[in-house]
Amino acid sequence: MIKLLRMAVFLLVLSAEVYLIVVLGDRFRPVNHFSYFTVLSNVFAACVALLGVFRPVSPQIRGAAVLYMTTTGIVYAVLLQGVDVQTPAYANWVLHVVVPILVVVEWLIAPERTTRVWIWLSFPLAYLIYTLVRGPIVGWYPYPFLDPRPRGYMDVALTCVSVAVILGALALFVSWAGAKLAQKNSAVLSHD
Repeated sequence: MIKLLRMAVFLLVLSAEVYLIVVLGDRFRPVNHFSYFTVLSNVFAACVALLGVFRPVSPQIRGAAVLYMTTTGIVYAVLLQGVDVQTPAYANWVLHVVVPILVVVEWLIAPERTTRVWIWLSFPLAYLIYTLVRGPIVGWYPYPFLDPRPRGYMDVALTCVSVAVILGALALFVSWAGAKLAQKNSAVLSHD
C-alpha cells in the first residue's frame, strides 16, 4: 500500500510537470519554472517518494519532504488561491493540493521519529535569499507576496516572518506527530 502511494506521488508530479511543459510550449522558461518553491518542493517530494519505493529513506529527508509539501499546500490555500501564477489548471491542482495531501497521508501511514528539524528550514531560507536576490536582477518574482515592487520590502518582510513562524511550527509538528505516531505503531506491533 505504502509503495503504491509513493509511486502515485512520483507519477502525479511527473505528469503535472510534463503537462506544464507541453501546455506552456514556447512560454515555458526552465529557470523561472524551477524558481517556484512549489515546483522545487514537489520535485523533491517526488524523488523522495520514488526512492522510497525501492529502499528505505532517511526519516530526516522524508520529514523535510512532508514539511515542504505541507507548506506548499498551506501557502497556496492562504496566499495564492485565486491568484494567477500562470500554472495550467491540472498542474496547479496536482502540485498545490493533491500531492501535498498524499505526502502528508504517506507520513501518517508510515511515521518516523526525526531529529534536528531546524535543518529542514535551511532550504526555505536559501530559497527566500535566492528569490529576493534574483528578483531585482531579472525583474521577475515567482509569487506576488515576494514581489516588493507593489507595496515595498516591509510588506514582503512581514509576510516572510509570518511564513517563517508557520514553517517553524509546522517543522515541530511534523516531528512531534511522527514521533507520537511511530511510538503508537511500535506499541501496537509489540502487543501483537
